[in-house]
Amino acid sequence: MNLAEKTKQIAKLKAEGAELARAGKLEEAEAKKAEINQIESAFEAEKTAHAEEMALEKGTDVNARFKEERKLGEENKTIGAVADVASVEYKNAFLKQISGRADQMTALENTAFTHTTQNTPAPLPTTMLNEIWDLVSKTHTIVGDVTTYRTGTILEVVKHTAIVKGAGTKQAKTAEGTAPVDDEQNTIVKVTLSGNDFVKAIELSYAEAEMSIDALEAYLVSEIASSIGDAIANDMVATIKAGVNAGNKKTTAAVGKATYEEICGAFASLQKAKTPAVYCTRATLYNRLATLTDGDGRLIFQPNATEGIQGYLLGAPIKIEDSVADNELLIGDPKQVVNNVVSDIMVETDKDIKAHKYIYSGYERSECALINDKSFAVLTVKTA
Repeated sequence: MNLAEKTKQIAKLKAEGAELARAGKLEEAEAKKAEINQIESAFEAEKTAHAEEMALEKGTDVNARFKEERKLGEENKTIGAVADVASVEYKNAFLKQISGRADQMTALENTAFTHTTQNTPAPLPTTMLNEIWDLVSKTHTIVGDVTTYRTGTILEVVKHTAIVKGAGTKQAKTAEGTAPVDDEQNTIVKVTLSGNDFVKAIELSYAEAEMSIDALEAYLVSEIASSIGDAIANDMVATIKAGVNAGNKKTTAAVGKATYEEICGAFASLQKAKTPAVYCTRATLYNRLATLTDGDGRLIFQPNATEGIQGYLLGAPIKIEDSVADNELLIGDPKQVVNNVVSDIMVETDKDIKAHKYIYSGYERSECALINDKSFAVLTVKTA
């Protein structure tokens, strides 16, 4: 019943009730009045129900639109979040892709892999890359200590070997005033760091490659870090030693023993070494240094529990570096070594269908140079 119908019906009942009242039929007139009240109540109830229904429909529509907008927002946000080399979804997709399980990718993982590799070959996930470098730096402390630039291209650096003329000095006074200053003349060598290739090939059978994603990640990180890390550190130490000034390379006088004076002499030969460190093997540390004393019989080796540091020698931290030969001390400032990473660590995949194996090739290209040839010294303990 709409409002017009209600008004018309009530007007009719009122007229009938009035007529009955005038005729003295009061009970019948009261019945008409009660009928009017029922119509009024029914109309109000119907109006309230209709209003609630309309409000509910409106609320449902608003809620549905809100949910749809939120869903679209979440989808857009999700794509932006997962389509990144640092996302967990991309890492899982990468590992599934290289182990023949691309069909097991979730929708988000597939999205992450597709968007991340649109314009570039599948890069190594950030978490894996960081884990590899972290493991390399912990195993080979010198790799983490040197000055590293990830330029992605060839880098030219300048090595200062001497200042022949024009070093900073106090100006002399003459009758005419101060004497002119000589122009600086450096003996320099330009070194181009175009990079050396460091590789590690890993083979896994089809069955072995079915290991869990977490296990595959841990295995690849460990194998690549171990082999490529060893190669990089070996090359780095060899490059530093080759670049050390001949005057800073000494051998002990006695067989199997370094003296306090010889240690001091090695430190004294350093130049431009603000934060020198001592790199040696564990065998060299405990066979040659741990019991070494000064002229008063005091141990010059000071043990230390700090991670990555075994102790101190004349104030310089001692760090274990297995790429340094036994019976050899490499002493100097690692920040005077520039390492240029031309191509960061990547993993390429191939398949040997005859041998039923996956082949994973870890690859990195970098090169370093010692900038100042007197910022390091090498002390070799004579063995024969």
